[in-house]
Amino acid sequence: MTPAMTRQTLAEEDDTARPPALFLSGIVKSFAGVRALKGVDLAIRGGEVHALLGENGAGKSTLMKVMFGIVQPDEGRTVLDFIGPVRIDSPRAALAMGIGLVSQELSLVPQLDVAQNIFLGRTRGLKLVPRGAFRREARKILDDLAPHLNTDMPVAALGMADRQLVEISRTLARGGRIIAFDEPTSSLTPVEQENLFAVIRRLKADGKAIVYISHRMNEIREISDRVTVLRDGSVVASGPIGDYTESGLNELIAGRELSREFGSAKPEPVMAPPLLRLEKLSTARVKDIDMTVGAGEIVGLSGLVGSGRSAILRAVFGLDPAIDGAVHVGSASLRPKDPREAMAAGIALIPEDRRGQAIVPMMDVERNFGLGNHLRHAPKGVIRLGERRAAIRSYVEDMHIRPAAIGAAMRNLSGGNQQKVVIARWLATGAKVFLFDEPTRGIDVGAKAEIYALMRRLAGEGAALVVVSSELPELLSICHRIAVVQGGRLVGIRDNDQSLTEERLMSLAAGRIEA
Repeated sequence: MTPAMTRQTLAEEDDTARPPALFLSGIVKSFAGVRALKGVDLAIRGGEVHALLGENGAGKSTLMKVMFGIVQPDEGRTVLDFIGPVRIDSPRAALAMGIGLVSQELSLVPQLDVAQNIFLGRTRGLKLVPRGAFRREARKILDDLAPHLNTDMPVAALGMADRQLVEISRTLARGGRIIAFDEPTSSLTPVEQENLFAVIRRLKADGKAIVYISHRMNEIREISDRVTVLRDGSVVASGPIGDYTESGLNELIAGRELSREFGSAKPEPVMAPPLLRLEKLSTARVKDIDMTVGAGEIVGLSGLVGSGRSAILRAVFGLDPAIDGAVHVGSASLRPKDPREAMAAGIALIPEDRRGQAIVPMMDVERNFGLGNHLRHAPKGVIRLGERRAAIRSYVEDMHIRPAAIGAAMRNLSGGNQQKVVIARWLATGAKVFLFDEPTRGIDVGAKAEIYALMRRLAGEGAALVVVSSELPELLSICHRIAVVQGGRLVGIRDNDQSLTEERLMSLAAGRIEA
């Protein structure tokens, strides 16, 4: 297997295999003089799931935007098997040609209900909206993918996982022949993930061509037939998924060996006095949470989506006001009813919804860093810009944030670099307790290794970390102990020793064995 697939080799392969349903040939795209795509080829065939891999910034999203008509390529062409060369100049044109995209950045209208979102844009002008027909059709799609969802439920009342299912249902409702899924399982439970995979397999059996983008290697190996790896805007490998090992794919994606950065050994137990102690902490969503986290310790929270994992973090941070119990940070005690109290006690929250709750995408790195740090850099109400810029530059250098320009808009940074800016903001406040909610959601394999290294470094410097993650290998890799959450209660906590495995954690979370 050669490291890259050229247009010639693609053409030779097409001579011996069925023609692609969609062939992107020699795609070039530049933004502000920077080449995001450098002559990329991608052949997508009906009846196959084609995985598209690469670090954030490798060009995956740009290639999907070209395919879906969101951006126009500078060079190259798009060929559909039943039409020939085409120009896709808008998402509406793509949908008309049978091309659908389930984007990682959800585009739902929270004020509308589930059925209305699924069929958003299907009526034009002053035509009456066939609400009854929409609900019946939405119910058919949801029965396969998410039978628990009510078509009349406002999207604003749904959690992140259910919103993702609505976004997927919306694309399936278009009946596309070619469907791209961009990180579709980032907020799904294992059961919801299996439901989605069952739908994808049915689409594949019906002859649909599927593009699947994910940073989760276990998903790629389970669902994909072929794989293409992008790095720095170029194809560095392409072929049947069986031709590649997991470690080989990771190294192709990152361009370096990652085994040392991820670490294979379980973390050693930490023997230190508690820095964070939760005592019978209760809110409207969690009940009687007792837990300690030592200085230098990382404790994971495992459980199904909706079990109360994130609600525990919200309670500690004061987003969900405590109705009973207390939070102790060192010798200080509080019953947090406002995030300002938690921040004053040295507690930091890195939320799951990074774009919606942690950053302002249109603002630059410097001003995003300054959020929550105004008093530090403006003690008399006037921001000392030189001081703030010097501070963020030191973090940019120390944490290898790229691009290194503090004037760059946050929306132009990869997910991993956005996460580093959020962490840097909290470091500047002097926080000593860090609450991480899905810390590597939507982050590529190379950036994951950097985030893990940063978390281990924080623990090594004496901070206490609590980590919520749906990726069990992540918890088993970085946590000293792992607590199991069910129905808003903490039902047990285990040392992360050799007896604790993914299968055991899943059984504990589902209540199949005693925690």
